[in-house]
Amino acid sequence: MEQLVALPVSGDAFLLRRSGRVILVDGGKSSVLLAGELAKYGVHHLDIVVCTHADYDHAGGLVDLLDRTAIEVGEFWLPGAWAESLPALLTTPAEVVDDLIQTLDEEGDYAQREVDPDELEQQMHLYASRRRNEYRDAEPLADRDDHNESFRSTRKQGEIEQWDAELPLDENAEKLAARAFRSGRSRIRYRVAKRRVSKPVAAFWLGLIDTAERIRRIAVQAMHHGVPVRWFDFGEFAKTLQASGGDAGFLIPLNAVELASPPPPPIGLSFLVRLTPVNEECLVFLSPSIDEWWREPSILFTGDSPLGNGNNYSVSWLQWPEDASRCVIATAPHHGSESNFAAYGHLDSAVNVLLWVRSGGTVKHPGSTYRMLDSASRICTNCPHAKKPRQAVEIQFPMHRWWRHLRTNGHICIC
Repeated sequence: MEQLVALPVSGDAFLLRRSGRVILVDGGKSSVLLAGELAKYGVHHLDIVVCTHADYDHAGGLVDLLDRTAIEVGEFWLPGAWAESLPALLTTPAEVVDDLIQTLDEEGDYAQREVDPDELEQQMHLYASRRRNEYRDAEPLADRDDHNESFRSTRKQGEIEQWDAELPLDENAEKLAARAFRSGRSRIRYRVAKRRVSKPVAAFWLGLIDTAERIRRIAVQAMHHGVPVRWFDFGEFAKTLQASGGDAGFLIPLNAVELASPPPPPIGLSFLVRLTPVNEECLVFLSPSIDEWWREPSILFTGDSPLGNGNNYSVSWLQWPEDASRCVIATAPHHGSESNFAAYGHLDSAVNVLLWVRSGGTVKHPGSTYRMLDSASRICTNCPHAKKPRQAVEIQFPMHRWWRHLRTNGHICIC
């Protein structure tokens, strides 16, 4: 059965069955919830697991999925930006934590300010985005030949990946890493107790440590279970606005370049900048359908992306593949957040969105732009405004039938 499912896992996790293959895009907050939902749908093998970015409500469920279940995974598709931190996170995680704490101490009076958490997050995201853009602008284009074939770790007998050689594969190494992250959290809380750091600033820095630990755990899990990793880099896409890679006709990036090998760590970028989440760099993937009116719609996974850049993300970078159907089912960007309002206009100018699928978020979601869309084109896993409980959104694609015969199940959005 051809099927798209938004799993009710307190965050974003989308299961797609198509062309005899099964993919998972993001994993929500909890591997316990994710494992339970995948079991309900009889999932024993995932051909591809995509992580669009490292946020807790997208990546949290992936950190120990293979350790917790008997599910087999064919490939992990991960953000190239993670490679900025991974070598250090794998070998010397304590040094990453020390760098974050040192940066916090250098903030001085700013770290003691009682600021609105949302305002602080926005300021830090803008700072990290600006620094990352400056770094990219100063770097030459990567050798395009490196991108012509994807990075696949074939795992031939006796062959190990570049970072496997650096990773101590023993239980003690994992204990030391866990201790380093715990120590970092304790040191931040100590500074709060001594009133050297305000609670909002501390919460943001604790989030950076959580992000670092998630990235490390997902990478280590892939290595331990021998799962090939393919890297998709927004930074290389940003230089030319030309996406490439993926599996043609099945799943392709719209804002990333697939790299033949993970990019090297950037010299001169602090771990604060490397680990601060930047939503405009969230990976976007398309499962295209052939551009014929009787075929299935294309499926667009937007993650937390605004689908644009510039002031208020008003400049669209969206370039729709010529042979992909413009009849689309799209996931609501950033859980329908108003901060991503520009994405709706960008997509509407390029394609015909038949259905918006929204999942996850908080009581602040969805925003007004999402709620102004035709209610018949909105379906959700949960509804904070109407206080409806979480449930899966299921969309089935009957074989050899016109797309208007889609069968759906979920909360029809009326808020």
